[in-house]
Amino acid sequence: MGFAVFHPSKGSGTGGGTGHHIDRTPGHEHTYAHADPARRELNMNYPLKGEVHKLSLPEAINQRIEQGYQGKKAIRKDAVKFLSLVLTGSHEDMIRLSQDQVKFKEWQQANYDFVAKEFGETNMMRFTLHLDEKTPHLHAVVVPLTEDGRLSAKEVMGNKKNLSLRQDRYAEAMEPFGLIRGVRESKARHTGEGWYLEHIKTSQQSQNKATVPTFGLKEALRPDKYLKDVKTSLVALQQQNSDLLLDNQRRVNQVRDVQASQKKAETGAAQQREAVQGIAEQLIQAGQAGITLNTSYALLKAPKAVREAANAVFVREVKKLEEERLKPITEACYREYYRLQDTTKTTKQEYDQLQKRNNPETQQHIAKEASSRFNAEILERWGVKLRPESDAYQEIRKKATEYVRKIASNIMQEVKKALGLDKPHQQSRGRGL
Repeated sequence: MGFAVFHPSKGSGTGGGTGHHIDRTPGHEHTYAHADPARRELNMNYPLKGEVHKLSLPEAINQRIEQGYQGKKAIRKDAVKFLSLVLTGSHEDMIRLSQDQVKFKEWQQANYDFVAKEFGETNMMRFTLHLDEKTPHLHAVVVPLTEDGRLSAKEVMGNKKNLSLRQDRYAEAMEPFGLIRGVRESKARHTGEGWYLEHIKTSQQSQNKATVPTFGLKEALRPDKYLKDVKTSLVALQQQNSDLLLDNQRRVNQVRDVQASQKKAETGAAQQREAVQGIAEQLIQAGQAGITLNTSYALLKAPKAVREAANAVFVREVKKLEEERLKPITEACYREYYRLQDTTKTTKQEYDQLQKRNNPETQQHIAKEASSRFNAEILERWGVKLRPESDAYQEIRKKATEYVRKIASNIMQEVKKALGLDKPHQQSRGRGL
């Protein structure tokens, strides 16, 4: 299991250099010298609201600030106008992920949803996939506008605790793709694109140094230099081995910490669910006891978890009531509509009329009336009722329609029996040769 990588950094200046790198602007190849031109067509620039992805990055940033800035003071020249985000993961895991087209597409969408939720979809100026570099990764550029229209990178980025919590949320979003959070309180410093390029450069240099030079004629003429190169290579190999051991231990510790944290979170979540379930049960019981005036108000003011739990309990109770009462209500509506309180007294003329009027349109009318009466019982019992457009109400309506069909068939059989029309016809027997 690899690590999820989310690196935010504050953008200084107009954003031109960052824009050239992300957009692969012709004539500015120095900003993406490490990219493979043969794979550049694989990159993808996601369409964004207002088609800001079609503008140059400085134009998009300035346009968003002009439209969304509500501050009273003039914006300082040295103000941070954008945040640059790099979203990726461990190299091996990203290569593996990119080979599964469906999963890789879901990973991109999960990252888009994360950035949109954390920073606001209208504040996104770029969301670009790069596949022409060593490790597949995403770039996102957002304008740090607050909800009340102020330009504040400090507030949007948050303090150390906020940054850590955001990393937690990102790791949670990346879990379905086999990526977990990095080490908390790590001393490593990351600064977006700069960190990413330096990481690649360091890895390449380490790989080049960690090889023992071959001995040939040229080395035989300069043995002192050869020995020096061998010593340098051995030191590099020892360093590489130490790094691998440390990295392995770090991963073991990380997995252990994640497992312990997950177990603690599951225990806490189970306790919370139990407590919330108890509160929800009390609220529903209060409604059953007739205390309906304040129950709905209390639910509106209750925490989200309590409201969700109370809703789950309410749906469960409605389901129990449906199993108990919906069929009798539907049958009563059917008999009232056709005035069939006593099927033993039905005449042949009434039977013919019953057959004539027993059509899908009439059945839908009866199901609608049965659903309405059932909803009235819900209102009487709990002080609230289901909205006709809700999924729960539509499900009840569907169930009532099924009951109408079954009830119609049963009652028709009763009437036929009362009129003596259910006697089986005598079947003639054929003679064999």
